[in-house]
Amino acid sequence: METIVDVNSVEKSYGLMQVLNRCSFKINEGEIYGLLGANGAGKTTLMKMILGLQKIDGGSIYVLGREVSNNTVYLSDIGSVIENPVFYEHLNAKELLSMHLRYMQKKADIPEILQLVGLERVDEKPISEYSLGMKQRLGLARAIIHRPKLLILDEPLNGLDPVAIAQMRGLMKKLTNEGMSILLSSHIIGEIKHTADRIGVLSGGCIIQELICCVSRGDTNKEKNVCEFVTNDEQRSPVENLEDYVIGLMRREWI
Repeated sequence: METIVDVNSVEKSYGLMQVLNRCSFKINEGEIYGLLGANGAGKTTLMKMILGLQKIDGGSIYVLGREVSNNTVYLSDIGSVIENPVFYEHLNAKELLSMHLRYMQKKADIPEILQLVGLERVDEKPISEYSLGMKQRLGLARAIIHRPKLLILDEPLNGLDPVAIAQMRGLMKKLTNEGMSILLSSHIIGEIKHTADRIGVLSGGCIIQELICCVSRGDTNKEKNVCEFVTNDEQRSPVENLEDYVIGLMRREWI
């Protein structure tokens, strides 16, 4: 299985405050990797470093076999939604995506992408009139329209209603089934456990534990596809209550 992202002993500080301390993890082709951590744990900083938007103080990051600090060629194979997506709000969705494709020097079926994210009925509406959830969907459409190999999503389910969350999860699974890899972040355990194939718990500046889904996820109406997590180590210890387990890990780091 191809390694898409390789984060190796990465360090990052702001003044005297160390945000990341020898942080390491890998993302494989076609998987959803969930970065789980409290607010301020360094999730967004780590994503920005992968995108070359933040300087790496120590360690290394490789994306698609290329070291981040040495070039930006790999960026054409990445789509991302970091923090709150920003748009030219006087445009409508079709105009915005058309402009983005010209910038990326790519071609794509804009109506197909808008239908994929559930915005086909409002494609002529000015973005200024969009709700928060609609803007989240549009940000995703812009991130995936050029069919990147890696998709980076910072808190992607924020502002979405329960139906939209379920649709978003289904879309992410569809994209990974087509070979795309996804890195997503969240501070909500209950949100990420229903989405990720593998979870990295970020606390104290590094990944303190990885958890892996031991049952493949498909049609969530079928009981056999309920995902149960085990520790990603030699023991493969089952995690009976993910929320309690993760909170316990974080509390030990804080003591």
